[in-house]
Amino acid sequence: MSRYRGPAVLINSGGSEVEVYVDLRSKQREWSGTATIADFDADASHDQTLRLPDGREAQVTLGGSEAWSDVISLIGSGPPPFA
Repeated sequence: MSRYRGPAVLINSGGSEVEVYVDLRSKQREWSGTATIADFDADASHDQTLRLPDGREAQVTLGGSEAWSDVISLIGSGPPPFA
């Protein structure tokens, strides 16, 4: 199992970038985690690109967040960018 905790950027289909703090983990071919984001737009596209500080990228699907929470769930697609 691999894990990454630290800064990252979420990029939507329009190219807008939002800095986040992520806690990601992989288990075999699957990976997921959470992102802490101050200004989460619930109407934003759920399919986005996640970029780590070293430039590696991967596709993620944004999940929900609890009411009044700044933590959203992430589900990765393809190989994890942190393994």
